[in-house]
Amino acid sequence: MPPTDTQQRIQELTTLNALAQALNRAIDLREALDGALAHIVELLGLTSGWIFLKGEGEHYSLAARHNLPPAIAYPGPVWEPGCDCQELCSSGRLDKAVNMVHCSRLRSAVGDKRGLAQHASVRLCSGDEVLGILNVATTQWGRIAPAELQLLSAAGHMLGTAIARALLYDQAKVRRVQEQRALLTLSQDLLLSESLEPALQRLARVGARLLEADACAFIEADEPGGRAVLRAAFGWQLPHDAAWPLTLDPVSPHLWYLPERSADLPLGALSDLPALLARQGFRGHLGLVVELAGAPVGTLMVNTRGPRQFLEDEAQLLGILANLLVQTLERERLHQEALAREKLEQELDLAREIQASFLPNCCPVVPGYQIEAYYRAARQVGGDFYDFIALPPAPGQPQPLGEPHRREVVFRGGRLAAPEMPDLSAAERLGVVIADVTDKGVPAALFMALSRTLLRATAIDGRQPAEVLQRANRLILADSRAGLFVTTFYAVLETRTGVLTFANGGHNYPLRYETATGQIHPLRAQGIVLGIVPEPQFEQLSLQLSPGDVLLLYTDGVTEAMNPERELFGDERLAAVLRANHQRSPQEIINAVLGAVTSFAGGQSQADDITMVVIKRTS
Repeated sequence: MPPTDTQQRIQELTTLNALAQALNRAIDLREALDGALAHIVELLGLTSGWIFLKGEGEHYSLAARHNLPPAIAYPGPVWEPGCDCQELCSSGRLDKAVNMVHCSRLRSAVGDKRGLAQHASVRLCSGDEVLGILNVATTQWGRIAPAELQLLSAAGHMLGTAIARALLYDQAKVRRVQEQRALLTLSQDLLLSESLEPALQRLARVGARLLEADACAFIEADEPGGRAVLRAAFGWQLPHDAAWPLTLDPVSPHLWYLPERSADLPLGALSDLPALLARQGFRGHLGLVVELAGAPVGTLMVNTRGPRQFLEDEAQLLGILANLLVQTLERERLHQEALAREKLEQELDLAREIQASFLPNCCPVVPGYQIEAYYRAARQVGGDFYDFIALPPAPGQPQPLGEPHRREVVFRGGRLAAPEMPDLSAAERLGVVIADVTDKGVPAALFMALSRTLLRATAIDGRQPAEVLQRANRLILADSRAGLFVTTFYAVLETRTGVLTFANGGHNYPLRYETATGQIHPLRAQGIVLGIVPEPQFEQLSLQLSPGDVLLLYTDGVTEAMNPERELFGDERLAAVLRANHQRSPQEIINAVLGAVTSFAGGQSQADDITMVVIKRTS
């Protein structure tokens, strides 16, 4: 029993729906056309059909086929290029929704044609563009009902839409691949660029090409100068005699008046455009604020001289370019910081060498004594220092025999000339200084140089320790305006008798190991640090060093070394190390103290300068 009209219509709609679903589900175009063709042939109650796709020029290729008769099986010579329906389509004579064409391939074919002789041909179009031809075959006298012709026309429209969508998708994929390749190349070029300006210019050139725009530019926000500066531009008409970079807006660093996107920039702007920008004649505009570490540093924008509304995916592409720009700016900033750090390191290395020249390059060799010193700054330069000063005889003491102008102070590794200075081997006097500026780094190093010079100049004529500290304090207050001060311990050693006279300007109390009692005695002379009050008083004391006695002078970098539990090394631990190692040489005592401090710190970095002087009387 034949179906009713309603049943027929339901069946046709069901088939069209299945066709639409098949076209929407398919990822591959050829696969979609194969499935759609089978639905169309079934919809019309026919058996065979095929689809051509139009390529470059007027070339057609077989894209899908369904149930072909043996006489025109594919592949085969019957499918050589060219046929009547293709020529009719190219000449515009397939002008109906559905055209009946006697098939030239079936006519020339030899073998079983299953009675097929003609086909209904439908142009597959997207707008006015012909994308291909749909053919469904029938017999010589076969006819297709008007309702079926409408269905075939509808199916042709659906196929045309699907083909156009697939082609656009393929074009989009190709474009994405090209964009990704261009962005990768640009990223590599920016990474390898040794200079910022060429890198920015290349980014502007590639940005204009990727977004198919007439121009691309990066405008930097010069906030200190209160202006917007054109740092890179491609496609702009610029004056040839102007110095680069050009000032775009002399009164506003941020282009707040520009829209994010506009098809007509002058109309979309919130204010009159700057003269240089207005002269470009831009209409289409897409801009993006570039931020570095959360702060706006400029604007990246692309423009066309004709009206154009940029799309969302183009805005996303501009965002990728902006990210590359930010990376380039950040890399340049880090490079400049690295250059500045390298220059600073070089300057600090030179400062360390200069500071080292202020310290004795060796310790004095004095008969009857062993003397060693150690210095290590917490940074490249520091504020600790020590010194040994050859002093003239005390008033009332006889001048040593010999020729005064040839006397020298003997240091290990060489001789330091000291005109009119008695030979220390003749048991005269030796000044010993250890001091600590209350700061670190370069300021402390500069203040250390001043303090050391003033102390030496004050002590060189043989003054008593308390008088030396008083006079040095006055000179430091007169010359220094840095607000720093220095702790100082100064002693005069009578090398023949072992008498040590000393005064202390707020420094750590040196430790004396006394052989006779086996006890550790701090040298407690009262006094304030130098550089604070105008006329301080310093207590001056004396003691007698006996053979075997050891004197340890140090700065607070030793006793204030800290372990992971935030405990200090302290005076008691230092005294214990001295007591345990008093029988050793001064160098071994220094090594023992350093080892104990390092072990106690447990890997903590050195927080303060460390300086030590050890004097041991041997006879």
